[in-house]
Amino acid sequence: MTVTSAVDATEARVEATQALVSAGRTLFTRKGYRQTDLAELAEEAGLGLTQARELLPDKAAVLGALIERTVKVAGLLRPAVAEGVDEDLPARLARIYLALWEPCEEESPLVELYRIALSDAEASRVLRGRMAEALNAMVDHELPGEDAEVRTALFGAQLGGVALVRHLIGVRAVSALDVETLIATIAPGLRRTLLGTEGADGVA
Repeated sequence: MTVTSAVDATEARVEATQALVSAGRTLFTRKGYRQTDLAELAEEAGLGLTQARELLPDKAAVLGALIERTVKVAGLLRPAVAEGVDEDLPARLARIYLALWEPCEEESPLVELYRIALSDAEASRVLRGRMAEALNAMVDHELPGEDAEVRTALFGAQLGGVALVRHLIGVRAVSALDVETLIATIAPGLRRTLLGTEGADGVA
């Protein structure tokens, strides 16, 4: 195989994978995760089932790739962590994460992903796992203490719960708050979970 043909083959594989992921977004949204199978995803992407399996072995892998493409959480969180582990870190992380949920000209991609995930237990596990992996990869190795991974996971669960209540369940008292007021209100609890402290004016 020549260099040119190898490059062409790689590009074709990337394009086919992207087509499969795009098919996942279309069908998971239209039909639901549970009602969609890999054969349908392959057909929507214009691929054979065998080719689709070689790219992404099952629909859980397709959803995982869709999550990675839609929300590059690790990259988004990196600047907040780079500033150091201090008492403002939980608020910085919360600000970045919650901003992903806020609608701009169209619906937030995270809202769309969570609607897909909440329709099926397997889809929920895939989404939770991907989000937790990204958060843990960026944060828990920076924290002191043997329970850093647990604290990071619980921190992520807190943020996820707030976002769900605000954007999917639509609890008025929460959805009516502006983001900065919301962060200021939940920051002490986030600090206690992630850092093990309330902050300079709180009780450890």
